[in-house]
Amino acid sequence: MDKKTDILDERLRVSELFDYYGILLKDGSRKLLESYILEDLSLSEIAETESISRQGVHDSLKRSIKQLEDFDSKLGLIKKSEAVETIAKSVRKILAEGTDRVAETKILEELAGLENIF
Repeated sequence: MDKKTDILDERLRVSELFDYYGILLKDGSRKLLESYILEDLSLSEIAETESISRQGVHDSLKRSIKQLEDFDSKLGLIKKSEAVETIAKSVRKILAEGTDRVAETKILEELAGLENIF
């Protein structure tokens, strides 16, 4: 992969973490991360807007991203959400194929998998 792709992948990963856990950050940290991720502002633009140094913005973003990663490692909501979505797709597929007794059994088996997620 090239550097540009790595940067884009990192921003997408941080954006997903922010979607799930951003509300858990302190207001100031959340505001800086929103500017960086959602508004796509550069560190210099954020620094100018917030009247702090570029280095201060950088350090705050690093701390906030680390916090988001810690939240995810402890709570695992992203992985749980993906598992629920997989089960939902499977149930939709079974329902599209028919709703006989076999389909009902398959659906119940898929739904039983939800118990293991939470």
